[in-house]
Amino acid sequence: MPNTQILKDLNAVLTYAKQRFHNEFVAQEIVLNDSFKLAYKRYLATKDCSIEYLTHTTIITTKAGKKIYVANQWFAIASYMVDFCTELLTYKYFLIKICDLMHVNVEVYIKKMKETLNPSESQHFLAAAKKFLKKDFSQNPDIDKVSQYLLNFVNNYSWWSGNKTIDRADFFVSPVLNALNIVNVSHGYVADIIFAFSTDIYLRKLVENLDSFAINPQINKYTPDEEETKLYRLAEGHSEISIVLDSNAEHRPSPTISISAASLNRFRSKG
Repeated sequence: MPNTQILKDLNAVLTYAKQRFHNEFVAQEIVLNDSFKLAYKRYLATKDCSIEYLTHTTIITTKAGKKIYVANQWFAIASYMVDFCTELLTYKYFLIKICDLMHVNVEVYIKKMKETLNPSESQHFLAAAKKFLKKDFSQNPDIDKVSQYLLNFVNNYSWWSGNKTIDRADFFVSPVLNALNIVNVSHGYVADIIFAFSTDIYLRKLVENLDSFAINPQINKYTPDEEETKLYRLAEGHSEISIVLDSNAEHRPSPTISISAASLNRFRSKG
């Protein structure tokens, strides 16, 4: 589902995803449906990798002939980070474009902005970000807000739980694995799955809800508290209360999660 937001608030998206995963996910054996199997097989084929599906386990053979044994539960876990990683990659895509507009070296500028920042440099970046955004989103009222999001992205890593500098290819790994509270050493491929979900539009839409790609999954049903509801609204850009909390109502385990306008454009530009 597309969204009129240019970009989403990364902090709200990440925090909501963490809460939803904690409250909703049930550890279990996962059986993947045929639509997902075919879609992921097609994605891996573009990487010169092959795949074999067992009932609860998947075996991936890399381009180099190495085997990766994946519990199907990893695909389910990864799905909770798809919205955050989708936005994160689009933020980086925009940042590179803004650096080009400013005629600065991307790697050098990113490291400089993380280590030191002054008001003059902030204003220079914001001006460039607004100029860039106005090219494609001239009628959108959120250009100023999104420019500030981008500034936060490049100089306030705690805002999106970043660690490694944005210029690195693996900059997204620690935020998503830490949010899921899993160890990179034993579950590193989960990050690769999240990346796949966040760079392939068909997979991105397919894994939005667990029951759309897994067969009869268990999902913990609960009533979202006020904080989670607020985070969902912030992540989705709702300016008015659109979710009514009811202490007697059961949580809908598959909330509607949109794709920002910028992320949708990024997906389309690849096609």
